[in-house]
Amino acid sequence: MSAHLTEWTLRRLRAGELPGGEARQARSHVATCAECQRVLHGLEEEQARFEAQVPFERFAAGVTLKETETKKPAARPRVNGLLVAAAALVLLTVTVRPFLEPESTNRLKGGGASATLRIGGEGPQRAVLPGDTETVLPNERVRIGYTAGPHAFILALSLDDTGEVSPLYTTEDQRSLRVEPGDGRHWLPDSVRFTGTGNERVMVLLSSEPLELEVVAARALRAWEEAGHQVSEMGPLELGGEEIDWVLHKP
Repeated sequence: MSAHLTEWTLRRLRAGELPGGEARQARSHVATCAECQRVLHGLEEEQARFEAQVPFERFAAGVTLKETETKKPAARPRVNGLLVAAAALVLLTVTVRPFLEPESTNRLKGGGASATLRIGGEGPQRAVLPGDTETVLPNERVRIGYTAGPHAFILALSLDDTGEVSPLYTTEDQRSLRVEPGDGRHWLPDSVRFTGTGNERVMVLLSSEPLELEVVAARALRAWEEAGHQVSEMGPLELGGEEIDWVLHKP
Protein backbone atom coordinates (compact mmCIF):
# COMPACT_ATOMS: atom_id res chain seq x y z
CA MET A 1 0.00 0.00 0.00
CA SER A 2 1.54 3.26 -1.05
CA ALA A 3 -1.27 5.62 0.05
CA HIS A 4 -2.20 6.18 3.67
CA LEU A 5 -5.00 4.07 5.12
CA THR A 6 -8.30 5.82 5.74
CA GLU A 7 -9.29 6.56 9.32
CA TRP A 8 -12.26 4.18 8.93
CA THR A 9 -9.91 1.37 7.88
CA LEU A 10 -7.68 2.07 10.89
CA ARG A 11 -10.70 2.06 13.20
CA ARG A 12 -11.79 -1.30 11.81
CA LEU A 13 -8.22 -2.64 12.11
CA ARG A 14 -8.11 -1.59 15.76
CA ALA A 15 -11.51 -3.17 16.38
CA GLY A 16 -10.51 -6.45 14.72
CA GLU A 17 -13.22 -6.03 12.07
CA LEU A 18 -11.04 -6.33 8.94
CA PRO A 19 -10.98 -9.69 7.09
CA GLY A 20 -7.80 -11.73 7.56
CA GLY A 21 -5.99 -10.80 4.33
CA GLU A 22 -6.99 -7.15 4.51
CA ALA A 23 -5.97 -6.99 8.16
CA ARG A 24 -2.52 -8.44 7.44
CA GLN A 25 -2.02 -5.97 4.60
CA ALA A 26 -3.12 -3.07 6.80
CA ARG A 27 -0.83 -4.09 9.68
CA SER A 28 2.07 -4.40 7.27
CA HIS A 29 1.42 -0.88 6.00
CA VAL A 30 1.09 0.60 9.49
CA ALA A 31 4.39 -0.98 10.55
CA THR A 32 6.26 1.17 8.01
CA CYS A 33 4.05 4.30 7.89
CA ALA A 34 4.63 6.95 10.55
CA GLU A 35 1.48 8.88 9.60
CA CYS A 36 -0.82 5.87 9.97
CA GLN A 37 0.89 5.00 13.25
CA ARG A 38 0.12 8.53 14.45
CA VAL A 39 -3.55 8.24 13.47
CA LEU A 40 -3.87 4.81 15.07
CA HIS A 41 -2.31 6.12 18.28
CA GLY A 42 -4.80 8.99 18.20
CA LEU A 43 -7.68 6.53 17.95
CA GLU A 44 -6.40 4.68 21.00
CA GLU A 45 -6.22 7.96 22.93
CA GLU A 46 -9.74 8.83 21.76
CA GLN A 47 -11.08 5.56 23.14
CA ALA A 48 -9.29 6.15 26.44
CA ARG A 49 -10.78 9.65 26.74
CA PHE A 50 -14.23 8.30 25.93
CA GLU A 51 -14.07 5.62 28.60
CA ALA A 52 -12.62 8.09 31.13
CA GLN A 53 -15.72 10.28 30.77
CA VAL A 54 -17.96 7.51 32.11
CA PRO A 55 -15.71 5.00 33.89
CA PHE A 56 -16.76 1.37 34.04
CA GLU A 57 -17.06 1.62 37.81
CA ARG A 58 -19.87 4.15 37.33
CA PHE A 59 -21.66 1.75 35.02
CA ALA A 60 -21.37 -0.93 37.71
CA ALA A 61 -22.42 1.32 40.59
CA GLY A 62 -26.07 0.41 40.19
CA VAL A 63 -28.02 -1.66 37.72
CA THR A 64 -31.67 -1.35 36.80
CA LEU A 65 -32.96 -4.66 35.50
CA LYS A 66 -35.78 -4.59 32.97
CA GLU A 67 -37.48 -7.96 32.88
CA THR A 68 -39.11 -8.65 29.50
CA GLU A 69 -41.35 -11.62 28.79
CA THR A 70 -42.65 -12.74 25.41
CA LYS A 71 -46.31 -11.83 25.45
CA LYS A 72 -49.06 -11.04 22.98
CA PRO A 73 -49.35 -7.35 22.01
CA ALA A 74 -51.30 -5.48 24.65
CA ALA A 75 -54.53 -3.64 24.00
CA ARG A 76 -53.51 -0.95 26.48
CA PRO A 77 -50.21 0.24 28.02
CA ARG A 78 -48.60 -2.13 30.47
CA VAL A 79 -45.89 -0.70 32.70
CA ASN A 80 -43.19 -2.95 34.13
CA GLY A 81 -41.66 -2.58 37.54
CA LEU A 82 -37.88 -2.12 37.86
CA LEU A 83 -35.43 -3.72 40.24
CA VAL A 84 -32.31 -1.87 41.37
CA ALA A 85 -29.31 -3.91 42.44
CA ALA A 86 -26.28 -2.26 44.00
CA ALA A 87 -23.89 -5.16 43.54
CA ALA A 88 -20.33 -5.31 42.29
CA LEU A 89 -20.14 -6.58 38.71
CA VAL A 90 -17.23 -8.26 36.98
CA LEU A 91 -15.91 -6.93 33.68
CA LEU A 92 -15.96 -9.77 31.17
CA THR A 93 -13.42 -9.86 28.35
CA VAL A 94 -15.54 -10.20 25.23
CA THR A 95 -14.67 -8.58 21.91
CA VAL A 96 -17.36 -6.22 20.67
CA ARG A 97 -17.42 -3.29 18.25
CA PRO A 98 -15.76 -0.32 19.94
CA PHE A 99 -16.78 3.30 19.93
CA LEU A 100 -16.55 4.63 16.39
CA GLU A 101 -17.83 8.20 16.63
CA PRO A 102 -16.17 11.08 18.54
CA GLU A 103 -19.32 11.95 20.48
CA SER A 104 -22.52 10.37 19.11
CA THR A 105 -24.67 12.98 20.82
CA ASN A 106 -27.95 14.22 19.43
CA ARG A 107 -28.01 18.01 19.43
CA LEU A 108 -31.65 18.97 19.69
CA LYS A 109 -33.29 22.07 18.33
CA GLY A 110 -34.18 23.37 21.78
CA GLY A 111 -31.38 25.82 22.52
CA GLY A 112 -28.42 23.55 23.23
CA ALA A 113 -30.33 20.53 24.53
CA SER A 114 -28.74 17.15 23.76
CA ALA A 115 -28.92 13.51 24.77
CA THR A 116 -26.56 10.56 24.52
CA LEU A 117 -26.72 6.82 25.19
CA ARG A 118 -23.67 4.73 26.03
CA ILE A 119 -23.22 1.00 26.40
CA GLY A 120 -20.60 -0.59 28.64
CA GLY A 121 -19.81 -3.80 30.46
CA GLU A 122 -18.40 -6.24 27.90
CA GLY A 123 -15.43 -4.70 26.12
CA PRO A 124 -14.96 -1.03 25.26
CA GLN A 125 -17.71 1.43 25.98
CA ARG A 126 -19.47 2.80 22.91
CA ALA A 127 -22.07 5.41 22.09
CA VAL A 128 -25.18 4.82 20.00
CA LEU A 129 -26.17 7.39 17.41
CA PRO A 130 -29.77 8.63 17.68
CA GLY A 131 -32.01 6.64 15.37
CA ASP A 132 -29.51 3.78 15.07
CA THR A 133 -30.17 0.16 16.03
CA GLU A 134 -27.37 -1.23 18.21
CA THR A 135 -26.97 -4.74 19.61
CA VAL A 136 -26.66 -4.81 23.40
CA LEU A 137 -25.23 -8.03 24.83
CA PRO A 138 -26.84 -9.79 27.82
CA ASN A 139 -24.33 -8.53 30.39
CA GLU A 140 -23.97 -5.02 28.96
CA ARG A 141 -25.52 -1.98 30.58
CA VAL A 142 -26.77 1.34 29.32
CA ARG A 143 -26.33 4.86 30.66
CA ILE A 144 -28.18 7.93 29.47
CA GLY A 145 -26.78 11.45 29.60
CA TYR A 146 -28.35 14.77 28.72
CA THR A 147 -27.80 18.50 28.44
CA ALA A 148 -31.12 20.09 29.34
CA GLY A 149 -30.84 23.40 27.48
CA PRO A 150 -34.00 25.40 28.26
CA HIS A 151 -35.91 22.37 29.56
CA ALA A 152 -36.65 21.78 33.24
CA PHE A 153 -37.81 18.16 33.22
CA ILE A 154 -36.72 14.79 31.80
CA LEU A 155 -38.48 11.43 31.52
CA ALA A 156 -37.08 8.19 30.09
CA LEU A 157 -38.96 5.02 29.20
CA SER A 158 -38.65 2.06 26.86
CA LEU A 159 -41.01 -0.01 24.74
CA ASP A 160 -40.34 -3.44 23.25
CA ASP A 161 -41.85 -5.21 20.26
CA THR A 162 -44.40 -7.01 22.47
CA GLY A 163 -45.89 -3.69 23.58
CA GLU A 164 -44.29 -3.78 27.04
CA VAL A 165 -43.69 -0.25 28.40
CA SER A 166 -41.05 0.21 31.12
CA PRO A 167 -40.36 3.43 33.04
CA LEU A 168 -36.61 3.92 33.17
CA TYR A 169 -36.33 7.28 34.92
CA THR A 170 -39.36 8.89 36.57
CA THR A 171 -40.33 10.21 39.99
CA GLU A 172 -42.01 7.92 42.51
CA ASP A 173 -45.39 9.26 41.41
CA GLN A 174 -44.49 8.45 37.76
CA ARG A 175 -43.84 11.92 36.43
CA SER A 176 -40.84 13.57 34.80
CA LEU A 177 -37.74 14.14 36.91
CA ARG A 178 -36.48 17.68 37.40
CA VAL A 179 -33.17 18.10 35.55
CA GLU A 180 -29.92 18.65 37.40
CA PRO A 181 -28.84 22.30 37.74
CA GLY A 182 -26.04 23.56 35.51
CA ASP A 183 -25.41 23.84 31.80
CA GLY A 184 -23.13 20.82 31.37
CA ARG A 185 -23.95 17.22 30.65
CA HIS A 186 -25.56 15.20 33.42
CA TRP A 187 -25.97 11.44 33.71
CA LEU A 188 -29.14 9.81 34.89
CA PRO A 189 -28.43 7.66 37.97
CA ASP A 190 -27.45 4.01 37.84
CA SER A 191 -27.27 1.95 34.68
CA VAL A 192 -29.94 -0.06 32.90
CA ARG A 193 -29.65 -3.70 31.83
CA PHE A 194 -32.32 -4.99 29.47
CA THR A 195 -33.28 -8.66 29.56
CA GLY A 196 -35.23 -10.76 27.11
CA THR A 197 -34.79 -10.75 23.35
CA GLY A 198 -35.93 -8.62 20.42
CA ASN A 199 -35.91 -4.86 19.91
CA GLU A 200 -36.31 -2.22 22.61
CA ARG A 201 -36.93 1.45 21.84
CA VAL A 202 -35.46 3.82 24.43
CA MET A 203 -37.12 7.24 24.55
CA VAL A 204 -35.96 10.37 26.40
CA LEU A 205 -38.29 13.37 26.63
CA LEU A 206 -37.13 16.82 27.73
CA SER A 207 -39.92 19.27 28.52
CA SER A 208 -40.65 22.59 30.19
CA GLU A 209 -43.42 21.01 32.32
CA PRO A 210 -43.47 17.54 33.91
CA LEU A 211 -45.06 14.78 31.85
CA GLU A 212 -47.25 12.01 33.24
CA LEU A 213 -45.87 8.53 32.55
CA GLU A 214 -49.37 7.22 31.89
CA VAL A 215 -49.89 9.80 29.14
CA VAL A 216 -46.48 9.17 27.58
CA ALA A 217 -46.95 5.39 27.73
CA ALA A 218 -50.36 5.63 26.05
CA ARG A 219 -48.94 7.77 23.26
CA ALA A 220 -45.98 5.41 22.84
CA LEU A 221 -48.30 2.43 22.54
CA ARG A 222 -50.37 4.24 19.94
CA ALA A 223 -47.25 5.02 17.90
CA TRP A 224 -46.25 1.34 18.23
CA GLU A 225 -49.62 0.22 16.92
CA GLU A 226 -49.41 2.71 14.04
CA ALA A 227 -46.00 1.25 13.19
CA GLY A 228 -47.36 -2.30 12.89
CA HIS A 229 -46.04 -3.33 16.33
CA GLN A 230 -42.43 -2.64 15.24
CA VAL A 231 -40.59 -0.31 17.62
CA SER A 232 -37.92 0.35 14.99
CA GLU A 233 -40.59 1.90 12.73
CA MET A 234 -42.24 4.16 15.31
CA GLY A 235 -42.67 7.86 14.67
CA PRO A 236 -42.20 10.64 17.26
CA LEU A 237 -44.61 10.86 20.18
CA GLU A 238 -45.33 14.55 19.53
CA LEU A 239 -45.88 15.48 23.16
CA GLY A 240 -44.11 18.82 22.99
CA GLY A 241 -40.61 19.62 24.18
CA GLU A 242 -37.83 17.47 22.73
CA GLU A 243 -37.63 13.72 22.13
CA ILE A 244 -34.62 11.50 21.39
CA ASP A 245 -34.85 7.79 20.61
CA TRP A 246 -32.54 4.80 20.19
CA VAL A 247 -33.33 1.19 19.26
CA LEU A 248 -31.47 -1.59 21.05
CA HIS A 249 -31.45 -5.15 19.73
CA LYS A 250 -31.27 -7.89 22.37
CA PRO A 251 -30.08 -11.15 20.76
